[in-house]
Parts: sequence; C-alpha cells; structure tokens
Amino acid sequence: MPERPMKQARQRIAIIGGNFAGLTAAIKLSRRHEVTVIDPSPHFEWMPNIHEILSGVKTPQGLRLDRAAIVEQAGHRFVQDQVTELHPVARRLLTAGGHELSFDACIVALGALWNTHGIPGVERHALPCRSIAEALAIEQRLRTLVQQGKPLHIVIVGGGISGIEVLGEILRRYRNLPGLSVDVVEAGERLLPGLPAVLDADLRRLCQPHAVRFRIGTAIASVSAGEVHLADGERLRSELTVWTAGLAAPALLQQSGLARPPDVWADVHQTLQSRYSSSTFVIGDAAQLPRAVAKQAYNAIDMGELAAINVTCFLGGAQMKLYEPTSKPVLIAFGDLDTYLVAGKNVLASQALAGAKEGVFQLFMSQMAPCSVRQSLPAARERLWQSWRQLAWPQLLSLAEMPRLADRRVVRVL
Repeated sequence: MPERPMKQARQRIAIIGGNFAGLTAAIKLSRRHEVTVIDPSPHFEWMPNIHEILSGVKTPQGLRLDRAAIVEQAGHRFVQDQVTELHPVARRLLTAGGHELSFDACIVALGALWNTHGIPGVERHALPCRSIAEALAIEQRLRTLVQQGKPLHIVIVGGGISGIEVLGEILRRYRNLPGLSVDVVEAGERLLPGLPAVLDADLRRLCQPHAVRFRIGTAIASVSAGEVHLADGERLRSELTVWTAGLAAPALLQQSGLARPPDVWADVHQTLQSRYSSSTFVIGDAAQLPRAVAKQAYNAIDMGELAAINVTCFLGGAQMKLYEPTSKPVLIAFGDLDTYLVAGKNVLASQALAGAKEGVFQLFMSQMAPCSVRQSLPAARERLWQSWRQLAWPQLLSLAEMPRLADRRVVRVL
C-alpha cells in the first residue's frame, strides 16, 4: 500500500500591531497560512474621528471594534499582548506575557507614539490625543473645568490636522462659554503644514469671532501645571494643555535593528520589505519608504493590502510588487464651522462635507465589523444613531446636493 504524503505545515506569519495596516494585512492573508496578530489592546479604534469625543458627537462604543472577532473571522489567531523583543534574523519574538513565537515571515505594523520632543513637563502636564482613552481624558477634564465656572484657558500644541480638528470640536461645544480662550501653538510657518497655505487664512477667518489666538513659528520651552512656557520667554496660562505636536517611533524598531541611527523609522524597500531583514515587512506609520508618504490611515490600509500580497510572494518565491502611493483627497473637519476637502492644491469647503467624512467612517466600520450579529449590532446601532442625531438630522444634506449648497466655497483651485 503506497504511503500517504505528509501534510505540509502551514507557513507562519506574525503580525505585530492590529490597527489599520496590521488588520488589513490579516484580513487579506489566506487561511492557508498560520497567521497570528499580536496587539496589547482588545479594540481596534477609528482614530480619524476620536477628536469628536470632545464634543460628544462620537462615543467610545461607536469608534471601537473587537480585534479578536475581526481576526478570528478572517480565520486567524489574535493574541492580546505586547511584543517586547523582535529578532528578525532568528525569526522569533517574545511578548510581555511570556509568549515566544517563531515565524517564517513577519509584518510589523506598530504605528506611532506621541512625541514629547524631550520638552520638560510635557509627559506630566500635557494630555495627548492619540487614542479613545486619551480623548476621553481630555473630554472629562474639559467638563470638570467648565463646571467650576471659572475663566478657562486652553493651549493646543500643534497646528496640524489633529490640532485643528481638536480645536474645531472644542469650539463646537464650548465656543459660547464665557471666559473661554484657546491658544494654538505651531512650530511651523503656518497652520496645517504641507497642505495648501490658503487653509491657514481660512481657519483664521473662521476663528475671528471666537477667543482663539494662533502662535505660529513658536517653539515650546516647557510645560507646567498651569502654564505653557514659550521659547521666546512668554508664558501662556493653561488649565488644559492638549499635545498634538508630531509622532515618535516605537522603541522596538531600533531595538530589533529594523531602524538604525540616525533614522528612527524602519527603512523599507518599495516592496515594504525591510532593508535589514528579508523576512520582515514594515507597514503603516512605522515604515520609512524611499519616497516619504503621509502617515495617514488611507496609506496604512494600502500598505496592509500590499504587505499581504508580498508576504505571500516572498514565502512562495514569487516576484513581489512595488508600493505605488495613490493620491487621495483629505477631509478635514473643523467642528460644525466647516469641513475641507483637499485634493492636491485644490480646496473645497462646505459644512455638508462633514457627511462625506462620516460616510467614509461608516463604510469602513461596516466592512470591518464582524458578521456576528451579537457582536456587531450594538456598536453599529450606536454608530448609526449618533451619526443621524449629530450630523445627518441637523443638516439634511447629501453630496448630490453639493452644487446647490449656499455655503459651498472653492477656497483655492490651481
């Protein structure tokens, strides 16, 4: 009787990080592989809208999905743990919980951390806004300060997209509060660096009726319990300091040798394969491509899809594909005062565009949500109710009506 051929073991793929890039890669990878996703948090969080927690437009439940359910639905395994050691050459990793995992290929999707820039007092006295928990902490601090009935001075450090959207939500909820003042401090030459300069002027125009001051080209020297000290010697009173100034690379990138000084992000080829380990692919915010791309969710999703393809090609000995960044429009919400659609150097502004940003959120969350009704329905119902009550009902507008909207403004076309 002829012997039966031995069943070939499935190739093992480890994915470190379960945010946009890591989860997308996991979903796209075939069940033919033994895929393990490792992340310390049980929840995937839709970060592009966490600023709306500050105004109550969004709730934590509506912005979260169950990571384990998503990964398991894709036919893979989820481990809730923190990777503490990664050895790309030896193809193994260790976790804080004592797990040791060997792999044939690894996808590193660690994301980014908040960047204090080593400025004294930031970690102790400033609040970052990089997660739902952090946004909740800011919202709770705001409510406590408002209840005290005293003049409220807020400093937002960072005039990029995160800082501007935080400002918009504070104005949405509290712009009529007596005694409120907000200082926005940006080290660059203007608000929203890297985007059309006309946005700076338009945001200033929208803020003229409100107690908002913009301090551009200004560095922070230190932060204390009640003040922000500027490098020029000026001191800003601050009962609440929100820190949105830049991103920092996770230490694991350098500890594992995927990032080598003076670089802090992981150098990758255009295939997303590490320059220092052929079996390791780095995607999302952690990756440093030959030609830099914006650290935005849409790029992370595209990288996740390509990483799944290229890891499969690598393990099968096939030729890998190159990552070709696609130009996508950016939606920037400024509370209920306006929303901008930025496509290259063209800018369209309308309050109705808030519905477009909401549509992107709803579509992605619906696609990612587990099929199990018991797991996904409560959160989906909460998201839909919040969207209708806070956005759809007040406006009753659709994108089909955009050409007839009275507030539609072409801010700049080049």
